[in-house]
Amino acid sequence: MSVWIAETLIATTLLMALVMMLRRPVARWLGAGAAYMLWALPLARMLMPALPEELDPSPLHQAVDQAGLTDLLAMPATAPVEAAAPAMPWLEIGLAIWFVGMVAFLIVQAVGYVRFRRHMLHGMTPIDEEGRIRIITSPQASGPLAFGIFRPFIVLPADFALRYDAQEQDMAIAHERAHHERGDLTANMIALLLLAVHWCNPIAWIAYRAYRADQETACDARVLSLYGREQAHAYGRAILKAAGGRQFAAACHLTRINALKGRLKMLSNHDMSLRRISWGMAAVALVTATGLALTASGSRAAQQMAALTDKVDGADFARLTDLVAQPAEASIPAVAAVPAVPAVPAVPAAPVAHAVTDPVPVPAPMAPVAPVPPTVDMTAPIPPVPPVPPVSVRSEKGRIVVTHANGRVETHRIPTEAEIARMVPVVDVREGCDAGKQSTTRSETVDANGRRHIRVRICKAGIERAAQQAGQQAERAARQAEWQAQMAAERAQGEADRAARRAELQADRAERQADMDAARADRAARNAHVAAISGLRSARAQIAANTSMPRDARAEALREIDRSIAELRSEQP
Repeated sequence: MSVWIAETLIATTLLMALVMMLRRPVARWLGAGAAYMLWALPLARMLMPALPEELDPSPLHQAVDQAGLTDLLAMPATAPVEAAAPAMPWLEIGLAIWFVGMVAFLIVQAVGYVRFRRHMLHGMTPIDEEGRIRIITSPQASGPLAFGIFRPFIVLPADFALRYDAQEQDMAIAHERAHHERGDLTANMIALLLLAVHWCNPIAWIAYRAYRADQETACDARVLSLYGREQAHAYGRAILKAAGGRQFAAACHLTRINALKGRLKMLSNHDMSLRRISWGMAAVALVTATGLALTASGSRAAQQMAALTDKVDGADFARLTDLVAQPAEASIPAVAAVPAVPAVPAVPAAPVAHAVTDPVPVPAPMAPVAPVPPTVDMTAPIPPVPPVPPVSVRSEKGRIVVTHANGRVETHRIPTEAEIARMVPVVDVREGCDAGKQSTTRSETVDANGRRHIRVRICKAGIERAAQQAGQQAERAARQAEWQAQMAAERAQGEADRAARRAELQADRAERQADMDAARADRAARNAHVAAISGLRSARAQIAANTSMPRDARAEALREIDRSIAELRSEQP
């Protein structure tokens, strides 16, 4: 663990808490967009390197130094020679737990998103495409939502056209389109990566929920800026209709139940002037710069960050395996052999001077090798220590005495046979019927010696009686069902008979009506024949009385009229 990592985690946690305290006042006075931009502060601090050595340390770095965190996180240069057992590998344990938790968090989020995407695209129907954004309907969607970074989608519920009017539809789609255009889904992925680093920090989980709420509120403000505050009531109806839905890593829903009150309250705010927006951006920039300056890591953290890779590479995770296997080895009493101490090489004796006549050239002594300076993470080798004497166990009358290596003595009492007998109850299970003839009875007593006696009686007559009662109840239920079915059949037959009678009456009535219509038609036909014959006769009389007509023409006309009258008389019914 390095000082830079510790200071970065502490600083980002403090900045998350600061943003959670400022988000509501900033949203009230400077707008939802300014409150949403505040969440870039923890990410910027996470990516910020340590301060150079020539700069003064920040207040956070001074507080870390005064609290002694630097000395606590620094790895010891040497190990105590008098240690009786190897030290607990806290560094490896901490790194392993943190890494496993982070990987598990990322795997859960990735699997959840893949399952959510497959669930939403099952049975989907394409509607439209706006550039890269595909608009679809899905029967699994409860409200409008957006998901996907490389292949963006806007998903609408199957009853979207029925539940929402035209204005609400446009504003709901504009809300989801704004998430894609602003890059909110990419920002959510980055926030999840930051949350994975802080997976064991409860403040980070609370801050992530507040960040998602501010994101939705800022998107609402953008939609209202496009459509105008006079359409706030229509947008509020769309939010209420889409209320609910699960929150996914890369999916932005139109609303969340827990943030619904704050979002509806935002709709009643007045428009922000350009001057107020400018002041808001300046205030956000000032807060960001101040927060980064107050929480920056100092020069010592920069030095520790330079050795971070070496420290992590030097972590021996095999010590965790030895730590787990250590209790199993300790359970086998064995006398460990004392490791042999390597023999110290003897100092060569000084050479005896011999009288020589010829001088022998003496080689020049070699220059001593310069010692290797210890690095930051270099640890001196631990000399072998004698093994810890095994734990001695001896048995005495009525007890076991355990003597540890450090002289601590533990005494464990052995229970007597009477005590063991009192611990084990006497169970008596037989066939029989007690008072009341229940199917099964159980009673428990304690004798004078403190031993429990459990008496269980199984009554066959009671079981048979219960089975008989169950059969009778089933038979009554069957008769009741049969009677109800018979009554239903009789009612259906009565309804059918009444319907048949009504149909027969209606048929008779229709037949009589047809006969009356036919009689009226016959009378009308006869009246028409009589009127036609009367008309022809009147015309014949007029033609016969007309002396101005030529005789031949008058005779021909009279013959035609007589022929017509004869034909009408023959056709008369």
